[in-house]
Amino acid sequence: MSKMGQELIESMQELVDYSDGKMKLRTSRMNVYPVRDTITPDEIKDTRKSLGMTQGTFAVVIGVSKKTVESWETGRYTPDGAARRLITILQTDHSFPERYGIVSRD
Repeated sequence: MSKMGQELIESMQELVDYSDGKMKLRTSRMNVYPVRDTITPDEIKDTRKSLGMTQGTFAVVIGVSKKTVESWETGRYTPDGAARRLITILQTDHSFPERYGIVSRD
């Protein structure tokens, strides 16, 4: 029998055991912190510069256009939730883009 088939049989047995009250489900607890409400234009610019990135490179890393980064840094627009989360990660973990293969430095 394949490994996948064996795992399916074991999973079904766990389901039966749980239904019969013979076992409890495994649980874990995780705290998820909310996305910051705002990131100032200066924070965005400082984060980008501390990463040694141009607006164009930072835009590619974040997944937006260069014009969007320009608009954030001038205060014309503000990043949405997902972009704010990613910028916050980049503020605290400068190795993030390289570690996850988003950029490589020569």
